[in-house]
Amino acid sequence: MTGTLNEPHDDLLLAIERFKLVAKATHDVIWDWDLEKGTVWWNETMEEIFGYKPKEIESGPKSWFDRIHPDDQERVVNKIYGVIEKGESNWADNYRFRRSDGSYAQVHDRGYTIQREGKPVRMVGSMMDISPRLRADKALKESEENLKFAMHAAQLGTWNLNPADRWAFFNDRCKELFGNPDDKDMHYDTLAQLIHPDDRGRVSDAITRALDPAQRSTYNVRYRVIGAKDGIMRWLHCTGQAYFDQSGVPYRFSGISREITSEITSQEKIAWADQQAAMTIEGSGAGSFMVALGTNEIIYSPTMARIITGSEKSNMTREILLASLHPDDVPIRDEAYREAADNGELRYEARFIWNNGSVHWVRVLGRYLYDSLGKAVSLSGIVMDITDRIESEQRLKVNEEHLRTLIAQAPVATALFVGEDMVIDIPNEAMLKVWGKGDAVIGKPLRVALPELEGQPFLDILDRIYRTGEAYSEQGARADLVVGGKLQTFYYDYTYKPLKNAAGEVYAILDMAVDVTEQVISRQELERSEERYRQLASELEQRVTQRTNELHQANIELVNSNNNLQQFAYAASHDMQEPLRKIQSFSTRLQSTYAGQFDDNGKYMLNRIQDASKRMSAMIDDLLAYSRLTTREGEFSAVALGDIVSSVLADLEISIQEQNTEITVREMPVVWGNGQQLTQLMQNLVSNAIKYRLPEQESTIQIAYRNVEDAEKATLPKLLPDHRYIRLEVSDNGIGFDETYLDRIFQMFQRLHGRSEYSGSGIGLALCKKVVQNHHGYITAKSRPGEGATFIVYLPQPV
Repeated sequence: MTGTLNEPHDDLLLAIERFKLVAKATHDVIWDWDLEKGTVWWNETMEEIFGYKPKEIESGPKSWFDRIHPDDQERVVNKIYGVIEKGESNWADNYRFRRSDGSYAQVHDRGYTIQREGKPVRMVGSMMDISPRLRADKALKESEENLKFAMHAAQLGTWNLNPADRWAFFNDRCKELFGNPDDKDMHYDTLAQLIHPDDRGRVSDAITRALDPAQRSTYNVRYRVIGAKDGIMRWLHCTGQAYFDQSGVPYRFSGISREITSEITSQEKIAWADQQAAMTIEGSGAGSFMVALGTNEIIYSPTMARIITGSEKSNMTREILLASLHPDDVPIRDEAYREAADNGELRYEARFIWNNGSVHWVRVLGRYLYDSLGKAVSLSGIVMDITDRIESEQRLKVNEEHLRTLIAQAPVATALFVGEDMVIDIPNEAMLKVWGKGDAVIGKPLRVALPELEGQPFLDILDRIYRTGEAYSEQGARADLVVGGKLQTFYYDYTYKPLKNAAGEVYAILDMAVDVTEQVISRQELERSEERYRQLASELEQRVTQRTNELHQANIELVNSNNNLQQFAYAASHDMQEPLRKIQSFSTRLQSTYAGQFDDNGKYMLNRIQDASKRMSAMIDDLLAYSRLTTREGEFSAVALGDIVSSVLADLEISIQEQNTEITVREMPVVWGNGQQLTQLMQNLVSNAIKYRLPEQESTIQIAYRNVEDAEKATLPKLLPDHRYIRLEVSDNGIGFDETYLDRIFQMFQRLHGRSEYSGSGIGLALCKKVVQNHHGYITAKSRPGEGATFIVYLPQPV
């Protein structure tokens, strides 16, 4: 903004008042540089953000320029003076600004010149600390880089298709999966020709369902592509989804692609091996045998001979049978025969070495036959070649170990949920850290291990995936998890991938998650900050206008209040005192003229009238003194407290002598205040100390002070931040009081003792509190009954 100084004086004052209100309302550091006087003013936010108290900063522009980072200083200063010399209207820059602790903050600073007769005479502006935003941007960038690294490590390709013009964008990995097509060939119609003809229709249908606003299906399809340049056929697994505007029109279609050629090949090999094993079993069947235990003669089928030795023509004997057993499995056979002797059932699995040296797994099932005396006479049973099954189990075990290794080494949080109950299996360390539960959750159903998921969408989504076999992913999803015994909110990008067996049935779900809590919170905070900024911008002018009207109304009410107070003071000092003076005058004349005509009771009542009128006159005088305690800052000056104490002691000399009081006064300082009111303060404190003495002991009073340290000052309310303070103490050895009544003694008309014991109106200490408040100070006391009292007063000193 560019302003002039040619407007009327009142308008300028109003503009200055508005500027101060804006300086208080904003969280930015506001500065005002008077180019003619060479002074720079800073608002209070300078201390809040950078740790500098505005009153402690040098007044010239060096207070600004010397705190700019040396590497930025010359550039910033030259640009500022360039704007001033050219008479331009504004300046803005980003640079580093030194905090009070020596560290540097990144700030965005902008200033606007105020001109008079075409010449800049003033520059005002605001400085914003943008360090938190830069740190958030850096964290977001690091998170994005980590995500890119994770996707690179997982060999994932990303793609994005514009539904409007059907042009596609692939990252480098995705281009590799399609054989690196040229940029001119990145249109959908051209890319579709790279899909295997047998799969092309299925892919087209899946895309159509995903882009249909009525269906909005998740895109999840496996198909073959023929490389654009290398001609290599690859199996791809592509997942993604379309994004729709409010009218239901798709504006983006994106997802990821992963090569699954090796997985498909392995599955085909395993399926082929399983098929071959099934054909072998079906063709050969099981071999049967019977052993006559008396002669050890073996009756067997040719299939049994082939299963044991590899040849149907083998002359099978017990010795040949034992010799064919793998040496390492002899203990297995012996243990099985010992158990069979007890229960009559023979059952074991062992390896047998064929005549050609090959090793085969055989399952032996048998049963003893007994005679009428219970003696075993024969053993009959069957043998089955289970080599294929064992090898399949071993391959499955190897694949499972491979899967466990992949999950454990995955760069993102990963876990496997097995079965309809979603039993937690092989979660990696990153996932255990996400859940905050430790490895005790392994083997438990997910809803049991993490009961806080009840009522959240994840369990229902997993159940649906298990039923339908359709993968699911979500970005920035909210999850409420109990971590460290406390329910906390996090945000994740996650994917649920169903795993299927050879029959196409889902047997487990793979969960992969990336913690994006910081990014989501940063985005939410940025959105809230932008909304607050918009609201403040729209409401600022209304608030300034409203506040100006309120201040104007308050000034009118204050003037009326002061006028009423003056009228009350006049009435109290004239109209109210006049009847009292007549009462006192006539009662005195009655006493002097007709004293002889009154009996003792009449004299007593006349004395009571005179005492009551004196007390009321004193109370009116005290109330007048209290009501007149209105002091403006302009009436403050440096006051020698020692002179005031000396004056007060001189006024109270008669009372001091009558009460035989010894008063000790230390050297007193100079304070900042109003001399007349400080005199009232000291007179009330000293007269109270004289009045409330113990009759049985000599009265002593001490008046002393000390300087107040910053730590003590910080504990006291409503002190001037730019003034030093002294602690004044008036101590006596009088009757004291119970500190339970500490707040009560400073209130109007409050007394702890009856009038018959000690005279007074009950206003003195209230007047002391009012004087101290007028001086931006603080008053309190310490005492115990019978042990004297110490009244403590905090007063400011001149700057």
